[in-house]
Amino acid sequence: MEEKSGLENMEIKRVLVTGDRGYIGSVLVPMLLEEGYGVVGLDTEYFTDSLESDVPYKRIRKDIRNVTKKDLEGIDAVIHLAALSNDPMGEINPNLTTEINLKASRKLARLSKQVGVKRFLFSSSCSIYGIAGGIVDETSPAVPLTAYAKSKIAFEKTLKELADDSFHVGLLRNSTVYGYSPKFRNDLVVNNLVTCALALGKIKVMSDGSPWRPLIDVRDLSRIFIAFLQADAKKINGEIINIGFEENNFQVKDVLDLVKKHLPECEIIFTGEHGADTRSYKVNFKKFKKAFPKFEKHWPLDKSIQDLIARLKDKKYSKEDFTSGRYTRLAVLKELLASKKVDTDLFLII
Repeated sequence: MEEKSGLENMEIKRVLVTGDRGYIGSVLVPMLLEEGYGVVGLDTEYFTDSLESDVPYKRIRKDIRNVTKKDLEGIDAVIHLAALSNDPMGEINPNLTTEINLKASRKLARLSKQVGVKRFLFSSSCSIYGIAGGIVDETSPAVPLTAYAKSKIAFEKTLKELADDSFHVGLLRNSTVYGYSPKFRNDLVVNNLVTCALALGKIKVMSDGSPWRPLIDVRDLSRIFIAFLQADAKKINGEIINIGFEENNFQVKDVLDLVKKHLPECEIIFTGEHGADTRSYKVNFKKFKKAFPKFEKHWPLDKSIQDLIARLKDKKYSKEDFTSGRYTRLAVLKELLASKKVDTDLFLII
């Protein structure tokens, strides 16, 4: 019998999730625990508002920039979600995105390899495609429009260089996420349209509704991370893979139609203006489908919107929740700065 090498003979038991208390992490961690994994979370805990009570597991409250080898002791795999998302702080300190999303991520990956972590999964983004004329796949040129997207591409390159027979990396270029999470965000396109309709009774659209977005429910994405943890290393190691489903490429106007379907009293106003976000990209997911042919979507957009509306109504989501910014990342970070709970480099002030 031929002996297997690399991760094929190694069992992953203990997983470090960076950004575990964020929008994706708070959905992913309970799923990992249900699968029997030991979970360690590492998060700055900028965002404390939650719609649900937390599940118990080991947590490290720490800025990703301060990670050490000790934090990685006994860890078999890392799922790296932590990032300064969507370049929100560029107006305050344009270097922060590079410091957190690239330099700190490189440090984490190199330390992980040094201490013997077997698998490293990176939450990248399809936003790196920027403005695309046609359908893009993994071979298409990147057209990053923000420091956030640029940092994602640069770290993908670092991980490809680090990948070898004992350190296997998965590079997941995720679709834009939507759906219910205990650590809810209303600054993602689908969630924003739903919460705007719920809280205000109307949606002002800063485009003509034509831009394309690939979309995925946070629960399906979390299941995909677990599938990557469990996959044969040869399928994923060093491979950039777009994460999503062909039928979940939507134009903004399609999302609006579904919101209107479930909230018919909502008024939709096209302002004729264009916001700062000029991205439009339609994504090919055949590589993902080939690598994981049995993976099925559980949360199509229509079902997820209906579920999100029901859950937010149950939680008494209000106009104040929407306008206060408590579920908007940029607003929360600005409040932390104003209250001097973080310094201008976003380090926590204890």
